[in-house]
Amino acid sequence: MIKIKQLTLLLAISTTLTACNSSSALPTQESLPGSWLVESIKDKAVITKSTAQLNFDQQNRLSGSASCNNISSSYTLEHNSLNIGPMAVTRKMCLPALMEQESRLLQALGKVKRFQLNNGELSMYDQQGSLQIKANRTKP
Repeated sequence: MIKIKQLTLLLAISTTLTACNSSSALPTQESLPGSWLVESIKDKAVITKSTAQLNFDQQNRLSGSASCNNISSSYTLEHNSLNIGPMAVTRKMCLPALMEQESRLLQALGKVKRFQLNNGELSMYDQQGSLQIKANRTKP
């Protein structure tokens, strides 16, 4: 009789330890809010040291730099769907290459409908599933 109680207790402790151990091994849920440095636009790398950056905040506001000008918008999330609202953009002039990159980024942002997060990398896709923007999370 004592052996059955000891075995039951041992099984309960073992199950608890296994559950605790496996829950700590689960990956943490990544989320969109934060700062992202744009690495590529439609599979074309951004100009080295250009500041194409997107900042998604907790209040569903998007801000950042499109390469030359500052941008501001709103966004909504539903699961992996991402809808970006109308974009406000400042009107500075920069080097032609930066202006062309900025134009591509703004066009790509306008097409984004879905996103995916994977180990600090943000991939943004259009309705047809074509990759529009790839970015990496910046360190706080």
